[in-house]
Amino acid sequence: MERTDVHFLSGRDHCAGWLYQPSPVTSDQSVPCAVMAHGFSLTRHDGLPYFAERFAQAGYAVLLFDYRYLGDSAGQPRQRIRISAQLEDWRNAVAFARRQRGIDPDRIVLWGYSLTGGHVVATAAQDHRVAAALVLFPLLNGLRRILSTPLRSIAKILPSAIADQCGWRQTLPVAGPVGARAILTLPGEAEGIAAVVSADSPWRNAVLPAFATTTAFYQQTSRAHRITCPLWVGVGDHDISVHRGSVERLARHAPHGVLQRYPYDHWEPFLGQAPGLIIKDQLDLLAQADLTRIPW
Repeated sequence: MERTDVHFLSGRDHCAGWLYQPSPVTSDQSVPCAVMAHGFSLTRHDGLPYFAERFAQAGYAVLLFDYRYLGDSAGQPRQRIRISAQLEDWRNAVAFARRQRGIDPDRIVLWGYSLTGGHVVATAAQDHRVAAALVLFPLLNGLRRILSTPLRSIAKILPSAIADQCGWRQTLPVAGPVGARAILTLPGEAEGIAAVVSADSPWRNAVLPAFATTTAFYQQTSRAHRITCPLWVGVGDHDISVHRGSVERLARHAPHGVLQRYPYDHWEPFLGQAPGLIIKDQLDLLAQADLTRIPW
């Protein structure tokens, strides 16, 4: 396969990406393309190249990108998480992929994990030209996430979130131990994110917290009935970072939803043998949808 550095415009800034092309590709071929981004605060370096490479080996092009303000992408202030901006990045990433030589614009597959899984749901519900969507342990219900967080942790975050919303920039740690002044403090979250981040990653354990003031309004499960393409949904039986009931409802209410259960917590999909098992299940669904003639 070939991997090249690419950039595409989103808003006033550029998102950095890697474009994987299956090899060999002739001038008269057009292949399906998986568009991928990572979950909350993580970057394209953190466990995603394995998935991208396996997609490329199976005959897919892959566009793997970082959101603005994070990783290798441009944008100021750094470490900002803004849902509207990330959804705009998704629309521009899909548009960029469709314009690339050798990619079939009608065979675009969306791939998302955690918070990005919710973004994929929103994108697929709006763009009915998408051929398939794959969401792994998606965050779909922001209110449920808040309710699972101890009140003392919320009390430590909220003043900084309000200050950031008013323009007083002060980052908080992305992850920390239970009871810490950080965003992800449920049991195992700090250890999980540390295990996922790669040695060469530009990821920083810092984030601007203004998004926390609107998290309760983040709700994607209700969009399930609008997703007309095949939808693969992975759920972890030991995942406490997202609301499992919302994930199960998404698969149940989507017209072409398929639910796949795993005995994992939120971070294990990137560890050990789990990535290989998950990518096989995802490619099996895509083979049933006949997106590529290259067998698994």
